[in-house]
Amino acid sequence: MSAVMNSPAPSRPSELVSAAQALDAQLARFEALAARLQQSALVSEQDLEHASTTLRDLADLDAQLREQVAQLVSAITRVRDRQQHQAEAVNTRARELQARTEVFKALLTRYGALGQSAAELNARMQRFSALSQQPSRTSEQDVELAEQFQSLQERMTQVAQEARALAETAEASQFSDIARQAGGLGQQLHSALHALGVLRAHLLASG
Repeated sequence: MSAVMNSPAPSRPSELVSAAQALDAQLARFEALAARLQQSALVSEQDLEHASTTLRDLADLDAQLREQVAQLVSAITRVRDRQQHQAEAVNTRARELQARTEVFKALLTRYGALGQSAAELNARMQRFSALSQQPSRTSEQDVELAEQFQSLQERMTQVAQEARALAETAEASQFSDIARQAGGLGQQLHSALHALGVLRAHLLASG
């Protein structure tokens, strides 16, 4: 019982389907009356009266058919207009999708380049740390350390700024995943800059 009560109500036919069904029904009546008129005998007064009545009914049906054809054409026109409106909306959305995809690809390319820069900086940082931990260094190595520090500091600062700019651009473009990842990379670079400064200060103090 509950299954019957909870079953969804049958959907109403669309305007186009209703107009087509009404026209089809009238056409069937018209064809039936036309067939009756063609097959009726015309040999008595009663036959003639019946034929005249059928002829009048056919004339009435013909007028109704013209009206229903007009209604069907109108329904088709409205369906076509609605479809065109929807097609325009789909095309607009497709252009938006293409534009968003291009923005996303550009951001992803920038993030990939940042990742490569960070990997290179990490390798350079490891070499700098290894050289700084040597128990005894020549004056040439001290000069090399100072040059590496200066170069590392400048490059880390540059890449950190690029990461911050990318995070801001991604956030403005509403790509929060890339914004979060770029922001996290920027924080890691700032932490590395701080560690580099601490290491440099230790070297100066020990020297």
